[in-house]
Formats: sequence, C-alpha cells, structure tokens
Amino acid sequence: MTTLTLSKWGNAQGVRLPKDMREQVGMPDGSRIEATIEDGAIVLRPIRTNVRIIRVPRLADVFRNRSEEYKAEEELGGSAVGKEEL
Repeated sequence: MTTLTLSKWGNAQGVRLPKDMREQVGMPDGSRIEATIEDGAIVLRPIRTNVRIIRVPRLADVFRNRSEEYKAEEELGGSAVGKEEL
C-alpha cells in the first residue's frame, strides 16, 4: 500500500500518483482519469481510449543492412484488357 498526501492546487486539493503506480495500470503522462465515489471511497480509474500507437521503423533503418542493390520487378498476369499492351 502506498500513502499519498493531498496538496493544495489553487482552490482544490490534488494527489500526485507515483510513476510506478501509473505504469502498472498503463497510464502514461497526460492520461485522463475517471473519479467516482463507491462505498464511501474515492475511486480513480484510467479512461481507456481506442487509440493504438503503432511504432513504424524509419525507412533508412529498414534498408541499413541491405547488401544487394534493389531492382524493381513487375509481374504480368493475365491478358491485356485495354491499351496497356504496346
């Protein structure tokens, strides 16, 4: 159990949540929190969003260890439909 202290912030009181606690429930800096009162206790829950962060590698890193020169190839399939056949 962790003991926290209320601190005055303007006209309100606030509690700082330690980083290790936030990390355990997946709350990065700037997370939004839902506060409710349940059975006489203040309950804080992170607001989950459907936003997924996808980390995309840099193109330079993807091809950094490539040993052969890239050659574009085109696969032709089926017969010509329009004017693509010259």
